[in-house]
Amino acid sequence: MTTVRRRKRSGRVTLAAMGLSVSALALTGCEEQVDAFQYSSVDSCVIAGKFSEAECNQRFEVARAEHARAAPRFQSRADCEAEFGAAACGPSEAALAGQSAVPTAGQAPGQTETQASAGGGLWMPLMIGWMMGNALRGPVATQPLYRSPEPGMARTAAGASVDAKAGPVSVSKAAAARPPAGQVVARGGFGRTGGSFGTRSFGG
Repeated sequence: MTTVRRRKRSGRVTLAAMGLSVSALALTGCEEQVDAFQYSSVDSCVIAGKFSEAECNQRFEVARAEHARAAPRFQSRADCEAEFGAAACGPSEAALAGQSAVPTAGQAPGQTETQASAGGGLWMPLMIGWMMGNALRGPVATQPLYRSPEPGMARTAAGASVDAKAGPVSVSKAAAARPPAGQVVARGGFGRTGGSFGTRSFGG
């Protein structure tokens, strides 16, 4: 009888420990979500009808400025494309100073290697869209989005993965935060690498 009781007690302790482990794991994997909006162009933002044309233009300009400030930098186009895919990178912001529209991943950047050298020889991923919140100042920072090796996903300048969906989305509070200033990173040093790059466009 004593042996049976000990076994039952041991079983209860084991199950209780397992329950605590599962609960802790569930809490760890649960991130606070916030509501955001994602668009691939000013036109798509205006057509969606949530924001006025003036607001869409303003937010695009903020995202473009954030792109110049926060995008990761690479020493070569090859290093950048190893992270973001073929034809998904362009010269650093000095060479892109006159750019007025979001380039599409898969579209040739249009600058030569010589022009890139004028920008310090650094390369950055091309914007495929941007994220924004209801208000310019709020839990969702207006910021650029980039191509991701994960099908159906996009990346923030900080390397967080978000759904490559146009319109209203739910993202983690961490992904919605304003990204830090961009740094020069080595190949394989940004976000999560690996996998194949699809040709799906943002919001498709």
